Amino acid sequence: MFIQMSYFSMWLIILKKGKENPKLNELNDFEQLLYLFENNEKNDILKSKERLVKVFVDKYEEMQKDDELWSTAMAIQMGEARYRNGLRDSFEEGKAAGKMEGKIEGRMEGKIEGRIEGKLEGERQLLHKLIEMKYHEACATWLQALTEEQMHIVSTLLLECDTFESLRKRLNKSDKK
Repeated sequence: MFIQMSYFSMWLIILKKGKENPKLNELNDFEQLLYLFENNEKNDILKSKERLVKVFVDKYEEMQKDDELWSTAMAIQMGEARYRNGLRDSFEEGKAAGKMEGKIEGRMEGKIEGRIEGKLEGERQLLHKLIEMKYHEACATWLQALTEEQMHIVSTLLLECDTFESLRKRLNKSDKK
């Protein structure tokens, strides 16, 4: 079957290269048949009086009359259609599964990111409470501007510094290093 299709395709290529816009009456029987198969124009088939085309049309009509042969051909065609639809369905199912997997992955990443953000916010609130208790200073805005690393430095400096100003100065010095 593959060799026959290759042979058919080869002739089609030769036909296309040799005659860009062929007129149906200039082609031989075989070229006409290839041209008609390729272009699938029913009007051209009806206009054609050539022997080879007529033989194929007659065979096609004869095949339609033979119920067993026609049902076999239809079964093959339906099988091919089911296969194509199966591929399409598989693709759609795979696409849906990929979307679902992406959503799950996104949720997991979001949860991890949320935990990290929550942890940082918890540390920020703890530092705020400790600074308020030790220095009696409102520092929420200042703490919001600090990076994670700076917050760790502040938590250490909180034990060493006696005033809020000295804590801020030492933090600025450590940032410049």
